Amino acid sequence: MIQDKVLLIGLLGVLSTIPGEIASRIFVYFGIGKYSIYELASLIITFNRPVFTIGLIVDFLVGSVFAILLYFIFEKLGSYYLVIKTTFSSLLSWLVCELLFTATVEGKYIPIRPINDYYSHIISAMIFGITLGLLLKKFIFKKLNS
Repeated sequence: MIQDKVLLIGLLGVLSTIPGEIASRIFVYFGIGKYSIYELASLIITFNRPVFTIGLIVDFLVGSVFAILLYFIFEKLGSYYLVIKTTFSSLLSWLVCELLFTATVEGKYIPIRPINDYYSHIISAMIFGITLGLLLKKFIFKKLNS
């Protein structure tokens, strides 16, 4: 039973990346950002060639592992205010990933991105966190929060 729950939580993490990607693509379309979330994630692997499918795989892996880690943390610490907790956790994760990305890829393999790219990714990370919190609340922690 617990293995099924962990797989479900991983799937919820994967599904939560999609609204953030949609938002980041909208920002790129209107010229607010340079890379979508999936394209930025692909640069960790390809260094200078943004590829949607590689970014999708990377982001799905990161989103599922992130959701599973948060589940185990919230199971121990409590799941109240779940959407707020997942949103702030997502922002913290964005900060760490952005620092690592900036230190390893940006400026060395690709030109430094415009500041609007950071804002679009912050908003996309918030959308991911809100979506993940809502999905975890509905499908995983529904009995605890009732």
